[in-house]
Amino acid sequence: MRGAPGATAAPRRAGAVLAAGALTAALMVGCTPQPGAEESAPGAAGTATPDAVPVSLISGTRPEEQLLAVVLERHLENQGIAAEVGEPSAEPWGAAGEHQVAVVDSLAMASHLIPDMLAGEVPTPAPSPDSSGAGPSAEASASAPASDPAPATPTGHPTSTGSPTSLPEGRPAADAQGTTAMVTEYFPEDAEVVGASAGTMRLQAVATTALTGLYEMEELSDLNGLCDRLVFSPQDEAAVYGERLDSLAGCEPSRWVEPGELGVVGDLVTGRADVVLMYGTDPAISDRALEPLGDPARVLPEGRVLLVAEQEALPDGTEGVLREVADRLDGEMLAELQRLTTGPDRLPREEAAQYWLVTAGLEQTPDGWF
Repeated sequence: MRGAPGATAAPRRAGAVLAAGALTAALMVGCTPQPGAEESAPGAAGTATPDAVPVSLISGTRPEEQLLAVVLERHLENQGIAAEVGEPSAEPWGAAGEHQVAVVDSLAMASHLIPDMLAGEVPTPAPSPDSSGAGPSAEASASAPASDPAPATPTGHPTSTGSPTSLPEGRPAADAQGTTAMVTEYFPEDAEVVGASAGTMRLQAVATTALTGLYEMEELSDLNGLCDRLVFSPQDEAAVYGERLDSLAGCEPSRWVEPGELGVVGDLVTGRADVVLMYGTDPAISDRALEPLGDPARVLPEGRVLLVAEQEALPDGTEGVLREVADRLDGEMLAELQRLTTGPDRLPREEAAQYWLVTAGLEQTPDGWF
């Protein structure tokens, strides 16, 4: 370190008394705090303070959730807030707390903790044939073609002569707001939502264009009378949504299967499954020219990506920075998270996070980028 300001050596040729006096004065000056010396200069704008407790980002185990944690870390650091990525968790909501922000898929959380509540009420039994045409659901089901014999599906499942059934009016599944309200009851004490994705995680039934063209399917109601010859995936969704599909879409699949090594998309394109349930933001839908079936009655639910923490314990400005990212998480940018973490051309996480932030308009484009 440099010597204290104002400390000077005594003149060599001065008398002994003068020399002693000068030395004493110099020592006093060196030990006396100088103006501004007690206050350390804060870190420069855009640089995290070294001794600050970092905000820890805890994600789920899916690759896109882990990338989002890196995106949040980078954006916080860029804004001068110390941050770090914690270990992924199968139940990230349990980690939400002081200086810890959990990245939570509200629909996945509800499916895990409260599947019966998420599925909601399912009306039974279906009305008698006399009531067909009594409402929109009956009209939709009556329009579904019944062929005899029915054509085989790509899976080669035996054909049958299913016919459409009259459907009751059912209560819609939870929307994103409703799903969020369900899961907040299970957050740790004092934890709350400090940011939510602009886009929703809508669950959809998806098929190939070959199958939808073969059966002239556009909406879930068009499955009415066809499902007894169809294979659905994934199996773990059957317990939550099977009854809703049966009662509200006239769709009781021949069987449900667990995803294979290539996942539900691989099962669909290889013919291992006829219909799969997946998020509408999955980029594979457009990349593979798949067909999501319309769901105007919301037979299947939706959720959001939530950022959960103890708001009062976060460093000043953290919530605003987190919301900047959440506000950019529309359907397109949610899909981009998945696209950047899949396929042979996926980027390392740090590069992918930078690319995402630049694309979202939250970081300047570096020189030399094309």
